[in-house]
Amino acid sequence: MKNENPLTKLMLLLAVLLTLSRAQAQADILRPVSIGFALTRTNGAAQQNQALAPSTPQASPQVQYMVIELGGRTALNISESGQIVGSKVSAPELIHAAFWASSRSAPIDLGTLPGLNSVARGINPRREIVGFAFNEDFSVERPLFWASPNSASVELPGLPAGLLGEVYDINPSGQIVGQFFNADFSVNPAVFWPNSKAAPIYLHELSNELPASVATNINASGNILGDACDQAGVECHAVFWANSTSTPLALASPGSGFIYSFVVFPSHAINGAGNMVGYAYTPGFAALRAVFWASSSSPAVILSTVSEFTNTVAAGISDNGQIVGYGYNEDFSRSHPFIWPSATSQGIDLTTFFPAGSNWDLDSTFAIAVNNRGEIVGGGLFKDGTVHNFVLVPMHGH
Repeated sequence: MKNENPLTKLMLLLAVLLTLSRAQAQADILRPVSIGFALTRTNGAAQQNQALAPSTPQASPQVQYMVIELGGRTALNISESGQIVGSKVSAPELIHAAFWASSRSAPIDLGTLPGLNSVARGINPRREIVGFAFNEDFSVERPLFWASPNSASVELPGLPAGLLGEVYDINPSGQIVGQFFNADFSVNPAVFWPNSKAAPIYLHELSNELPASVATNINASGNILGDACDQAGVECHAVFWANSTSTPLALASPGSGFIYSFVVFPSHAINGAGNMVGYAYTPGFAALRAVFWASSSSPAVILSTVSEFTNTVAAGISDNGQIVGYGYNEDFSRSHPFIWPSATSQGIDLTTFFPAGSNWDLDSTFAIAVNNRGEIVGGGLFKDGTVHNFVLVPMHGH
């Protein structure tokens, strides 16, 4: 492994893949990026609830879910029509990007560049897919685009010599976001492609003090969400760009000790209305709280939970205002997937919908994305320690 970026350690914990080899786990969930922090397992601060902006969309009442085990390796995003992208094991030592036509379909191998592994991170309604290719030690990383699930992968243009590149999201018009970085992360711009054939545009930095940036999500309006951090990766803030040429804005922190914020990726953490989700954390990284922003100028709202899983992360939000993520107990030894039906709703533990006696280790599960049909993708471990992924399909009227 080429570095020990602290964000990698945190996200591997959050994704409950610590039982895997580091190379496999990073390929599936979150490759090292230049921004992040180390998590220490100490006592959490008290959760603070705040007023919600009136423009927040309200979701439908709670429904029952059917749990479908997907096969493949990891599911990382889901389209509005229920198509899924992620990765699958292609051979004993190879991981390839994967596509599922539906929750009932077997994963299709999307292929990769010669001699490299790959993973798919985003898909749009035109079935255009983005991700990246990488070698075993991640000393090579190339941004990838698939025109369709039946197309060969092509490298996106503009990666400078000596830098590595990753892609995280693509919107309905084919605009793409990601980042470039070098081996020691001393160079780390957030990047935007107007389309798969256009030269990349470097997004403006938040400040000289927070130069390391990443663009993680883009919605249909071209609004971009991401993060900016100091070079050490200690102070981080969720960041909003109205478009590819705009000046970035740091999203508000919720206060009460939770003064820094971050956006989870891969996921889809901004919806069509410009509502955004992520998490806030305390100095010293003692506690995490799932956070919602109604807009780039709105206050941060800490999402509510009442269970023991008070260290929470909001990963994805639908246009209907449903939010999914995961929660951890005080010492981060157990994790459960959560849904918040709206930003004013109490979080619901999704493990309650898994059938009794299933193979899932329910204390090692997470949810990462939700579409407008309410379908949720996530993953975790079976009781035998193997990695699996799932779709929760809402059963309305039950």
